[in-house]
Amino acid sequence: MGRWRGRLYATDRARDFDHERDRHVRVRQIYETIDRQPFQWVVVLVAGVGFLLDGFSLFAGNIALPMISYVYWKEEVSSYRVTCINIVTLAGTLVGQATFGFLADKKGRKTMYGIELLLLIASTLGVVMSSEGYNGSMSVFAWLIWWRIMVGIGVGADYPLSAVITAEFAPTRHRARMMASVFFMQPLGQIMGNLISLIVVAISRRSNNDDLQRSVDIMWRWIIGIGVVPGVVALIFRFAIPETPRFLLDIEDDPVKAEFDATQLFGETSMNNELEIGMWCDSLEESNLSNRSFDERSDARPSYTVTPAPLATLNSSWKISKADIKQYFWTEGNWRTLMAVSMCWLLLDFGYYGIGLSNPQFLAKTWGSLHIANPQPIWKTNDDPSTDIYDMFMNTSVQALVVLNTGSFAGGILWILSASRLNRVSLQKYGFLALAALFIALGTEFIVVQEEGALAITLYVIGQFLFNFGPNSTTYIIPAELFPTRYRCTCHVWILVTGRQPDEALWDDPSDLQRVYDFGGGGHAFLDSRGARKGETRLNLVRTK
Repeated sequence: MGRWRGRLYATDRARDFDHERDRHVRVRQIYETIDRQPFQWVVVLVAGVGFLLDGFSLFAGNIALPMISYVYWKEEVSSYRVTCINIVTLAGTLVGQATFGFLADKKGRKTMYGIELLLLIASTLGVVMSSEGYNGSMSVFAWLIWWRIMVGIGVGADYPLSAVITAEFAPTRHRARMMASVFFMQPLGQIMGNLISLIVVAISRRSNNDDLQRSVDIMWRWIIGIGVVPGVVALIFRFAIPETPRFLLDIEDDPVKAEFDATQLFGETSMNNELEIGMWCDSLEESNLSNRSFDERSDARPSYTVTPAPLATLNSSWKISKADIKQYFWTEGNWRTLMAVSMCWLLLDFGYYGIGLSNPQFLAKTWGSLHIANPQPIWKTNDDPSTDIYDMFMNTSVQALVVLNTGSFAGGILWILSASRLNRVSLQKYGFLALAALFIALGTEFIVVQEEGALAITLYVIGQFLFNFGPNSTTYIIPAELFPTRYRCTCHVWILVTGRQPDEALWDDPSDLQRVYDFGGGGHAFLDSRGARKGETRLNLVRTK
């Protein structure tokens, strides 16, 4: 921790590098320094806590929206307002991904990483403080729309940046496991949201407040607001983290600064040992004299006290150009890889949001505990007037914890344990095939079985397990490994934007629920199976290094 506190203060870097000799030697040493390191828990912590807040913010919002609907739009059967809030949140993620991803390739990962988390914290507090004002002087709906857009921008920005920063700091042999650990923070954030919801509802019930609307209004603000706490802790570390060495080398072309940041982060002494430099220069000298005789090379070989080479200079930083874009994507054919990974993510999200049911009425339907005769407000799962509102909210959190979180948690743990030993592309390919089979089974179950219950819950849990031990995790990791530093964030953003479809927002609309009943719910599952099979075919174009 002392090294990290040291990053908060200005340091005279130049004095440590007066001995600088050869740039190419220095670059090789920096890459080898990274690959010599053990598992980087500090990097995982810094990236993971923000990712935990991302998962918490989105999932806690889904838990809180029925409560908000109960407080402000209690009798509205239409879910128009809730759907609008979800759609603008999704739109915000697209804006955040596109804006911060491009700027991260242009301006650096470090600066964007702290700013987007600060934005996420501020916008979360904005959601918590949204109000109608005195005697209806403001619109709480308008405030929620605005602040959820900002939450979406913060979450969208964090997604590619967390993947890229983790990949660029990670030693090659630990890279998959480090990225899997960061991604695992998302289901942890969802679990945290559910547990906090259970605790808050239980405490509110014991308070015996006769004004139920006021009590529920307090509940949803606590559920969302608590997520700010881990975000503030992560914010300190994010502004302290150095720029990634790979960005400094490949984009800014600054090996001196890259070495300083790498040695400070990894805790190694400065790489200025003359013996090591001499050995590298010796090998370079031999390669340049390959057309001379062995005796001549022997005479020309320098001793370990090396003749000073020209001082390394800061070359012009890399700038994006049409010629380079055309060369990399079109001439070299990498556009095919980009489109293949993009289509995999698009088809993944189509299925993932199809079974990621967070609406109380969907969860109750899957659980077999939905008791409504006619269309009801989104928060109501039982139209019996004697039903306790606290029971409905408590049951929703318990059902979400089991249906959505147990499988994703188990899949994430298994992926962390096996990530370094499994081929990412093969796992994604077979994961899509397994999900296709599961969606067919799930669709058949909805059509054939009249009453949902244990079988539907089991299939949903297995589906969440397969997603997180498979395509949902690998689509996060593969783009960060496939593309070069200069386009890594931008390509990750392109893939994300292509895959982010409004499935979640559309399926949160209870007006679609009657159509699900009439069709049995199987149609969407069968469509998901087609998407999963198509996703498998796209993987033939993708190979990671």
